[in-house]
Amino acid sequence: MSEQWIQGCLVQRITFRDGLVLNLDDYNELVISVPLELTLPETNTDDSEVVAIDPKALRNEVRPLFDFAGQRCTHADWEDNGSLHLSFSDGHRIDVRPDENRTSWELYGKYHGYAACLPHGRVRVVRHDQEDSDQEDDNITTRGG
Repeated sequence: MSEQWIQGCLVQRITFRDGLVLNLDDYNELVISVPLELTLPETNTDDSEVVAIDPKALRNEVRPLFDFAGQRCTHADWEDNGSLHLSFSDGHRIDVRPDENRTSWELYGKYHGYAACLPHGRVRVVRHDQEDSDQEDDNITTRGG
């Protein structure tokens, strides 16, 4: 797996169109199209909480939970099975599991490339900021053979 280029990027905008869309600096965009777990950070009055959210069927009352625009992505990785894990500087976290029937998430980077979790947890990565030999192991990872 190659370095996740969005780590350290600032979340510039959070929108919902065909899923959750995170626009990050350096011309990066992450689209999450399947249900996710959003971990809300602890506050002075509330403990940390995990909320299950379907970004394609978002209720208006949960939109305020996505109030972390302006925060840095402090951790970004995906597993061989397609699970995506993100952490942000204010304590928010997003965890996404792969879907058997559709693309779970897609990451577009103008200066880096493309990564996606395809159906059945297959991860596809195309980097145009690295030599071909650097991405030999990054191209496709298939779960379950």
